[in-house]
Amino acid sequence: MTFEYPIKTLEPEISLWQAAVQTTTSLLKILAFTEFFDTAAASLAKLLDADGAALIVYDGEDHLRYRLFYGMELINKKSIAGFRFLAHEGTVGLALDTGQHLFTFDYPDSPNAMPAFTDAGIKSNLVVPLPGPNGFIGAIAIAWIHRRASSLSPATLAIVDMFAALIGASLYREALEAKLQALSLHDPLTGLPNRRMLMARLTEAQKRACRDQTLMVVGVLDLDGFKQLNDVLGHAEGDTTLVSAAARIKEAIREIDMVVRLGGDEFVVILQGIKSRDEAKQILHRLVTAMNIHVEKAGVSVDVRASIGVTIYPLDFTDPETLLRNADEMMYLAKRSGGNKFLIKSIEPYDVSLTH
Repeated sequence: MTFEYPIKTLEPEISLWQAAVQTTTSLLKILAFTEFFDTAAASLAKLLDADGAALIVYDGEDHLRYRLFYGMELINKKSIAGFRFLAHEGTVGLALDTGQHLFTFDYPDSPNAMPAFTDAGIKSNLVVPLPGPNGFIGAIAIAWIHRRASSLSPATLAIVDMFAALIGASLYREALEAKLQALSLHDPLTGLPNRRMLMARLTEAQKRACRDQTLMVVGVLDLDGFKQLNDVLGHAEGDTTLVSAAARIKEAIREIDMVVRLGGDEFVVILQGIKSRDEAKQILHRLVTAMNIHVEKAGVSVDVRASIGVTIYPLDFTDPETLLRNADEMMYLAKRSGGNKFLIKSIEPYDVSLTH
């Protein structure tokens, strides 16, 4: 192990390990990562007579950032919250490079000290890498503020390493859960939200339309000629076309709008904050124009267009499932009448029937 201060050798204390085991048992019952970190950091600070601890995680491959803090009331955490720096900088970078914990007794005089933390009053710190399945995934930095630390025994440092392993495992589990959650809400081919996310967003968009007294446009878009493309050019070309179609839809709508892949060659668009039928028509016209896709391979070409069925909330004042069904019916009408157009459902007593 690498240290910047000699470690005082002491006989392991059984009571110390007993307390560590009891704390570990309690920690393993905590599922929420933030609570897990707070509890573990509190135990470490008490064990080391430190003023607090911080969690540092990777922000991309080449940078690190401060994510969570425990304690350290003696400094202004706002000045360093989210602090981002190169992955090889500071005592954190050195600890991650060596893969060993690093104790810096005199932090201000260390060549690895960073001015932001020297100015914050840190006098000593202990950085411990957090192990993951394919290397280190971050670090925990334990700090002594406006005072230097006492010497650390081998038994104490071994317990710190054990806690770091637990924090690393919990952090990795959190990342896996977030990834699984994202996968469950997104289409794996296009990366667009899927039907599961759509239903929640539709409900939110309905509430926003009522609150802001604006219109919400729900459009079901189906690709004309896609079956022929799959049959003639193959499914690999079909997948490429679906990815292209998703990108074109996103470019044609606005940032506040949403596009979802329902499955196959069917998409849903939600246009929010619409103030007039003319505004809706302009965006839908742009969308139809954008879906002019020409695919050619080995001398064989197929043209893909789009049929879009539309309904407008709250003129069509109904639940999300019915809104989708109404828009879907209009899509089939558009497709049967030649495709490459949009049709908007007529709602009595409002005549909002539009065609392109």
